[in-house]
Amino acid sequence: MEKKKNRSSLVIAAAVLCCVLAGCGQDARENGSPSEPDAYERGYDLPVDPVEQEEASRDCGEMMKAICAIYEEADKGTAVNAVISQETAETMQQAVGEKGVPAVLSGFEGNMLNYEKIDQFLKDASEGRNSETILYRIHTDGTVSREKFTYDGQNMYSFYTKADWSDSLEPVCGSGSYARLNEWSYTDKGWFCYEYCTAKPPELTEVIDAYEMVRVMPLPEEYRKMQESWLMPVGYQGNNLFSLEWSEENMEQLDYNGLFEYFYQMEYGERIDEEHYAAGIPGGEFEDLMTKYLPVTEEQLREYASYDAESGRYHWVRLGVGNYAPNAFWVSVPEVTGIRENEDGTVTLTVDVVCEQKGNDDFYTHEVTLRILDDGEAQYLSNDILDDRPGMIPDYQYRCG
Repeated sequence: MEKKKNRSSLVIAAAVLCCVLAGCGQDARENGSPSEPDAYERGYDLPVDPVEQEEASRDCGEMMKAICAIYEEADKGTAVNAVISQETAETMQQAVGEKGVPAVLSGFEGNMLNYEKIDQFLKDASEGRNSETILYRIHTDGTVSREKFTYDGQNMYSFYTKADWSDSLEPVCGSGSYARLNEWSYTDKGWFCYEYCTAKPPELTEVIDAYEMVRVMPLPEEYRKMQESWLMPVGYQGNNLFSLEWSEENMEQLDYNGLFEYFYQMEYGERIDEEHYAAGIPGGEFEDLMTKYLPVTEEQLREYASYDAESGRYHWVRLGVGNYAPNAFWVSVPEVTGIRENEDGTVTLTVDVVCEQKGNDDFYTHEVTLRILDDGEAQYLSNDILDDRPGMIPDYQYRCG
């Protein structure tokens, strides 16, 4: 899902914020406040060493040049802002990784290349040893960012720089942002979770979500393929397929109307035309899609889903105000941690919920059972929540009344 592909936009937002604050901070220092010690106490808008900035700009420029030919030939869509395909992003990642540096895609797709350097850095930091490392990200707009992490034996710091393309396809690097990490951890599963120090109210009018998560240790390819094929296209936002206990014998509470757009995109490889379905979804089209991906009958759908018998259409409205309350959980991503083949030929995936806005790589665990069909497609058969911690899963709002 697109939201899942733009997770590292939080880093970009933090960088932009810090750059703005940096300019304001310089003016303030010239007028006597705040002082440099004050900045270090707060942890953000830290003074940037010109030598560090020059090195970061040079490194970013080198990586941008390594992907320039790929970017130039890539289909970047028709939007005002360029958007590259997953395949193109992976090709760029390979080009950067060939430089021998850790490289990752923004979002949660794909394994980190040259992850050993980040792994060793975090192990050293966890044991209190001074260390530093650099991580490069390939972004969905076809650009590269560089983030240098430094641990001084007590605190960890981030120096973030991002390059953009000029009209003549030359890399242009802006001023970097330098901040202390408010907290960080390296989990047993291999996630680097951290939170930037940022300005808070009343300095800002709202709280900034400053968490970031990067998977360092690679997932087995079979696990990643399963989650990218059958879990991430559905996710937890706008439907309750993975946040509700259900089985073939108990399917009444599934939000079929909400699921339609996710199954549609899986089936046709494109987002639904919202205007086309503003008056509802034709019964046959809705039922064909639902019965393909779920063990449900047409009769059950007309009973369980929001259906207008007079028009023969199922109701559909876009996700928005009135049927969606923002919550950290809904923008979490599913991660496969185990695969079990059952005697009846079905497959059960053990799935951890990774919640970036909470810096948590196992918000809760559930099991999804699938029947993999001969044509490579799959049908969802059940979802079992293994550790339903009270209050962890927020109340679900159905798409249609």
